[in-house]
Amino acid sequence: MKYSLLDKLLSPFLRFDFSVPKFEQLSPLNCNDTMFKLSKPLNSFLLKIFGVLFIVTLNPSGQNLQAQEFIEDIANIFEFNIGPERDDSTFRQTKMVFAPIISFEPVTSFGFGVGSKFLFKPFGAGPDTRTSNIPISVQYTLNNQFIVFSEFTVFLPHENYLLKGNLGYSKFPIGYYGIGSEAPDEDLTDISFDNVLLEPLLLRRVAPNFFVGGGWRYTSFKNLQLLEEEVSIEEVQLFRDSLTSVSSGFEFAATFDSRDNVLNASKGVFAEFTHGVYNRSFGSTASFMLTKLNFRRYWTVSNRRPDDVIAIEVFTRLSWSDTPVLELSSLGGAELLRGFREGRFRDRYSFFTQAEYRWQALERIGFVFFGGFGDVTDKLSNLDLKNTKISVGTGLRLKIVKSENLNIRIDYALGLGNIKDQNFYLGIAESF
Repeated sequence: MKYSLLDKLLSPFLRFDFSVPKFEQLSPLNCNDTMFKLSKPLNSFLLKIFGVLFIVTLNPSGQNLQAQEFIEDIANIFEFNIGPERDDSTFRQTKMVFAPIISFEPVTSFGFGVGSKFLFKPFGAGPDTRTSNIPISVQYTLNNQFIVFSEFTVFLPHENYLLKGNLGYSKFPIGYYGIGSEAPDEDLTDISFDNVLLEPLLLRRVAPNFFVGGGWRYTSFKNLQLLEEEVSIEEVQLFRDSLTSVSSGFEFAATFDSRDNVLNASKGVFAEFTHGVYNRSFGSTASFMLTKLNFRRYWTVSNRRPDDVIAIEVFTRLSWSDTPVLELSSLGGAELLRGFREGRFRDRYSFFTQAEYRWQALERIGFVFFGGFGDVTDKLSNLDLKNTKISVGTGLRLKIVKSENLNIRIDYALGLGNIKDQNFYLGIAESF
């Protein structure tokens, strides 16, 4: 039977036991991604999958052609064209990309949902306007837990304006370890709360690829519950007093974006600065400020390897004054310090940098190799290299939309340092 070997090896992807996304302090699914953490019993199995596909791509026989054709068939399952074709050499047709979600964890029971990306150009946009994307993820569990989230990037015609931001609601558990760079694993407490996030930003282009503007950011953490077997009323109230909060304030934003592709860049620069001012007079439970700086750079490796890319990222987030606990800067998760659980480290300041090599082995199959390091601290003077957290890993890429260079990604990462961890992730689009 054609594809019989690959069918036996890869068909379990359709039955994966996913764990749930973690609704993080700024957004449940950080940045351009629909991302879900895979449960640890799959680690050995997925490593075997990586190994088989890696060997297949190096095999000079017809096996790699079979693998390529198999991935073509898989890609057609996830991608749907919408509407008529456009007279635009850079974007032929509006698309919707779907991926099913099936999950199980003790604190959630079984969960079901869908992750999607809507790829389009607004009416009147032509070749001088990059593709816009609106990812949407929705999941519901048998324990009546729910999450819906969208982080959108919309380029208006001729890129005169950029509309971006986050919208979400969740009633979902997260792991809370406390505050500090050295919070031990033993301090883990599973908590759940209602989280609302509204963050629309409108920016105007003031120079080539440079946008300036702002908007309003509102997020709330309410109805907190401890998902522990034996907890006292006093303990629950203590956590509620410490972690319940509302943040409402103005956010200034400046973005430089010369990337050739927002979803998976091969060249260009992305630099973003945001500064939010939150005040009790705006409806916040405290008065404080949040500052974020993010710099990314992408290079094509060589003319001989035009599809291979080197990417770097430098990220800093600073919180000032009386910042609520769940608004403090954090590291860990599908994008920042992938070797550790979402929000594993949390404090007033966070610093992180990473690099990634993206190797396009076949037209539809690629691999990545990444490493990064960073830490959180309450004071700049308390930063200590001995406490640096390190994340290294590798990943598999299955291209599902060739025209937009959009991948399904599966990453495996190790967390190293004085605290160790490991994680698998599956999602749509790159981590940065």
